[in-house]
Amino acid sequence: MALADIKVVCLAGQGTVFDHEASVAAAFPHAEAASVMALWQAKRFEYAVLAALTGRAPDAWALAGQALDHALAAHDLTDALLRGKLMQSLLQPLPCADVAAAMPLLRATGCRLVLLSDASSIMLISQAKAAGVFAAFDALLTTEASGAVKPQPAAYQTVAQRFGVQPGQVLYASARAWDVAGAAASGLASVWLNRAGKPAEHAWAPPAATVASLIELAGLLPMPATAT
Repeated sequence: MALADIKVVCLAGQGTVFDHEASVAAAFPHAEAASVMALWQAKRFEYAVLAALTGRAPDAWALAGQALDHALAAHDLTDALLRGKLMQSLLQPLPCADVAAAMPLLRATGCRLVLLSDASSIMLISQAKAAGVFAAFDALLTTEASGAVKPQPAAYQTVAQRFGVQPGQVLYASARAWDVAGAAASGLASVWLNRAGKPAEHAWAPPAATVASLIELAGLLPMPATAT
């Protein structure tokens, strides 16, 4: 399946470009690492959405710290040094395995390449530099100025507004099924990056396509014509 008239390719951060799970595992080689990570991630999402829905400007770094405090307390972990290491891992994620090979292919499509995150600008710049992808993107966009968080429509509209295009001219790819549904409901051409082969979700807002890797994502886009 090829997607026509796409002007901007927008990637989500966590789980799509950044492998935070691997970063946490490296900082916390412990049997409970996966459980802590899952609860931390769930609470970060919960706290951010609650802040946005109650009219409080989401502070991504502060909310991440509060969510981590809850996750650690739930596992009876009180090590301040461990907390510091885990918060640092949020700023220095490893790239997902297919990122390095996919970036040149996505750049070759001629589309603007963008990263959209609920993280703060400072966090996102740090993450992109740590993962070695800072120079690959035309823009690093955050939802903080909109006062919204994904999956609220205003969060996704940030991309189209930034580049002066229609929402349908933005291809949005994410590894999170709920994120893909939010983008689709907001009028973006959404693509689910389903690396693990999970069952489909959110039939009310299906993706335009499902791919197993970022390399496969690049194959959905027509390459620009070359002069002869």
